[in-house]
Amino acid sequence: MTTVADGLFQYGGMPVTPGVPVPFTGNTWFVDPESGADGNSGKRPDQALATLYQAHNKATENNNDVVYLMGNGASSGTARLSTALAQTIDSTVTAGTLVWSKAATHLIGIAAPTRVSQRARIAPPTGIYTQATFNSGNFVKVTAQGCYFANFDVFNGFSTGGVSQIAWTESGGRNCYNNVNFQGMGDAASAADTASRSLIVSGQNGENTFVNCTIGLDTIQRVSGATEMEFLDFTPRNTFDGCIIQTNAAANANFWCKITANSIDRWVLFRNCTFINPALGAAGGAATAMTVGFSIAASQPGVAIFHNCLSYGATKLTASSLAVTNQPASAASGSLAATVA
Repeated sequence: MTTVADGLFQYGGMPVTPGVPVPFTGNTWFVDPESGADGNSGKRPDQALATLYQAHNKATENNNDVVYLMGNGASSGTARLSTALAQTIDSTVTAGTLVWSKAATHLIGIAAPTRVSQRARIAPPTGIYTQATFNSGNFVKVTAQGCYFANFDVFNGFSTGGVSQIAWTESGGRNCYNNVNFQGMGDAASAADTASRSLIVSGQNGENTFVNCTIGLDTIQRVSGATEMEFLDFTPRNTFDGCIIQTNAAANANFWCKITANSIDRWVLFRNCTFINPALGAAGGAATAMTVGFSIAASQPGVAIFHNCLSYGATKLTASSLAVTNQPASAASGSLAATVA
């Protein structure tokens, strides 16, 4: 092996990039929210950047660059998103939304690989910071393709929230998420809004893969009609493998997921997933058992498939004939999931 000033390389010039399933060949950028500075090179941990805005700015599109978000095991290691921080990189922007727009640019958290609230974390500033100051309902929006996201948490909750507050929007397509925790509606206002979400998957490219991800938040009870996740715009061939989808329902008309009219194409697959609504009670309030966990509109060109899934806190996973389980072919509704509510 050869050690150079800005990294460690294997034989043949391939960079060593821990925590990734494939050998990405581009530049490596480090972000240390606690002690980094956006004036640093970002090439080494001791020259880390302070913000994800600057790391994305420095990355080269289509180059398989890797951004490492360095957690420190405490809230001080959280990457903050705000309008003011975004404007230090681009003075023309009017909101704090992190727009991940560069294809084949990857984001990986350096932290213990827990399933919930990883300490490599993205969140708003602490203290008094409102959605109105952030100036957008979109917290993080991915428009790029071919990206790998792994081992971090995104928490979207303001001191005063608002409506249509979306923690993470995936609209680029053909991206992979591994052990990412999407926590939306982390304040009272967005939890009381039926248009807010933890995750939206949209766009006609689709073909995203979510592996061992946790979607939703159960510490703040959601108003009747609220949902954690939604599909939009004919998105095709999305896969959720080994994921946890959680909520804290205030009424039986809440949902883990909505598949609205004409929102999926071909199929969406949930394999070995667990759907949780803590009906026996929780610190954030005793949840109410939901009638159905999935709201699926009839007018779909695609099918929702559930394979070896479990649910807790809903009478049925879904009542729609569009949902296919490994029941006998004649079973048009219900679920293989063992339901306790």
